[in-house]
Amino acid sequence: MTLTACGVRPTPILTGGDAPTVSSHELTIYLVTPERDGLVRRTRTYTGTVDITTAMNLLLAGLTDEEKKLGLVTEVPTTTSKAVALLDVIVMPDDVEPPSTKWAILQVHCTAVASRAKVAGVTMSDDNCP
Repeated sequence: MTLTACGVRPTPILTGGDAPTVSSHELTIYLVTPERDGLVRRTRTYTGTVDITTAMNLLLAGLTDEEKKLGLVTEVPTTTSKAVALLDVIVMPDDVEPPSTKWAILQVHCTAVASRAKVAGVTMSDDNCP
């Protein structure tokens, strides 16, 4: 009986580069209760670089399917445009009207305070935000 090999020669162990890593963060945004009588804190997972506008852009993107099923609402207009940070000010996109209701103002305020606390690594403390 004759045995033959396929002609592939053994090689030493080949090392590759470092394994890819993903940076995942939990960010807080604020939505309005179905009864429109208060705010609800929602945590969303975000993969990528986080700055003080990331949570605001998640808020501007609108509700997730789960949030819609829960009956939550937003009084902040949704858009695909992005907010930007300019020094210590978050500049909303041109196509977003300024918040005009109590809940819209508090949604923006509480989301901004929570995102700043996340990025700065400090505890959030604001009596207006649940």
